[in-house]
Amino acid sequence: MASTKGALDASKYDTDKAAHTHYLRNYEEYFRPLLERDVRLLELGVLKGGSLLLWRDYFERGLIVGLDLNPLEIDDPTGRIRFYQGGQQDTALLDRLARECAPEGFDVIIDDCSHVGDLARVSFWHLFEHHLKPGGLYVIEDWGTGYWDFWPDGVRYRRRRPRVTHSPARHRLSRAATRLYNGPLGRLPLAGRLLSASKRALQRGLYATHDYGMVGFIKELIDELGAADITHPQFGNAPPRASRFREMRLSQSHIFITKA
Repeated sequence: MASTKGALDASKYDTDKAAHTHYLRNYEEYFRPLLERDVRLLELGVLKGGSLLLWRDYFERGLIVGLDLNPLEIDDPTGRIRFYQGGQQDTALLDRLARECAPEGFDVIIDDCSHVGDLARVSFWHLFEHHLKPGGLYVIEDWGTGYWDFWPDGVRYRRRRPRVTHSPARHRLSRAATRLYNGPLGRLPLAGRLLSASKRALQRGLYATHDYGMVGFIKELIDELGAADITHPQFGNAPPRASRFREMRLSQSHIFITKA
């Protein structure tokens, strides 16, 4: 039976999610199909615990687990909230809370923690690989901190032109190198490497990009989404493999990844 629960409303909870209305719209879209399930949800970074109460009330059959560096006392007569104190990069702690709260894996993991790329990468890959169910959701909030100069690993975005602009000559040379690479000459190991290096040099610097902090981490995740092309048996780097992501959806400072 489909749930008749209303829209996800964070206004009565002590959480900054109430200020990010598009976050709530995204969450409702992804979470509504889970409402009738015994969801196991983990949130990294819970501050005063308001979001834990929000998830507890939204998922009426769910077990809600929170982790934060700071201690937290939360009033939960239902007993469906569990809290652990520690850092998101502490993989031994992540293993313990998963073993105690979701031995079969979490359905949802939300990273609203440090918003530091290096730390988010550690917890992401450890939890994604070992403690997220197939088909489970991994959500990362506030990846835009990579553009903030005052953030530990953020760097102010500088609007700049690419080092090179469109050049008909470069385009023709790149096409010629591609034709040679795909022909008999490209099958010779040395010639193939030289042609590939030539095209790489022709394309280098064509696009201006920003890859600091969380922004850089998110761009690494895009590479994972492209794993099938990166490892294509004919055109890529062997051995071939599919992406570990079924889907990745980006919105303003908010990303949802579905595990394959």
